[in-house]
Amino acid sequence: MAQLQKFRAHESLNADTAADWSQQDVNTVGSSASSVDVSAYHTVHIMTDNDLYFEFTKSSTDSLTAANVFYLMGGDTIYSLKIPKGLGDSIYLWLERKGGSDCAVRMVLS
Repeated sequence: MAQLQKFRAHESLNADTAADWSQQDVNTVGSSASSVDVSAYHTVHIMTDNDLYFEFTKSSTDSLTAANVFYLMGGDTIYSLKIPKGLGDSIYLWLERKGGSDCAVRMVLS
């Protein structure tokens, strides 16, 4: 039988594209975790000059537990992180430096 389906569901719906796009100011991430509301977006494009921990949560009052999360290596690499939509209506990206030096973080939300 012939394959009649031209696109898969996510390709047909173009579900990877957000209606909103926002380039953030360069932020300094220190030893205290800080959060960014990413509820309206699908992807975070991020570049940092030093290593930093990151975590997605459903509340702005949550905190980052560095021992249990992934980290991004600092440098010239631009990371694209998919935002997990299964957390609920509100989604926050938490960031905290990994080493002893603060991080300059550049982000585009899309």
